[in-house]
Amino acid sequence: MSTEGSWRIIGQVVAANIASFSAGSELHQTPPLGSLVEVDGSLPIYAVVCDARTESIEGRRPLAHLPVEADLESFLAANPHLRHLLRSTFDAAVVGHGPDQVGGIRHYLPPAPAPIFAPVRLCSHEEVARFTQSLDFLKPLLSAATNSDEAAAACLRLVSVTHADRRAFLVRAGKELARLLASEPDRLAAILRRIRP
Repeated sequence: MSTEGSWRIIGQVVAANIASFSAGSELHQTPPLGSLVEVDGSLPIYAVVCDARTESIEGRRPLAHLPVEADLESFLAANPHLRHLLRSTFDAAVVGHGPDQVGGIRHYLPPAPAPIFAPVRLCSHEEVARFTQSLDFLKPLLSAATNSDEAAAACLRLVSVTHADRRAFLVRAGKELARLLASEPDRLAAILRRIRP
């Protein structure tokens, strides 16, 4: 568990496997696509947000009742029962874990899935910059089951602002993407277009 800053919980693990997990969050409060998050536990797990959704807890699609002139918060305030009928969740691809015995982070899958009900939080700018000094997290991210290319591009855009030389970081990331996706030029070009500053 990180000791830096406050531990503002943004979600709680509700399903997990070795390579990914789903977490419940407050209604409409999912973290942005590409965010680096940490799951608290005996072995902290780092992941990148790849998907998010808000849906009915009953599995039925909600019917639209929002008057054209009303804003969402006013509508929910007037209908407080809706907050108990809807849920927001997000999915994240696991990209690392640690620390190991010498305090380092490992940029590969952990030996076990994230624990159910474990708290999830957004990593601080300092943690993001430190974690992304190594670009080894890109390989498991590009293998994510959902939105891997969009999540990778969003992650690199978000991460780049935590580095002193944003452009240099993105150039280095572009070179790593070119190495990883050498046999998929169209995929590589699409991601590179999305990370251009």
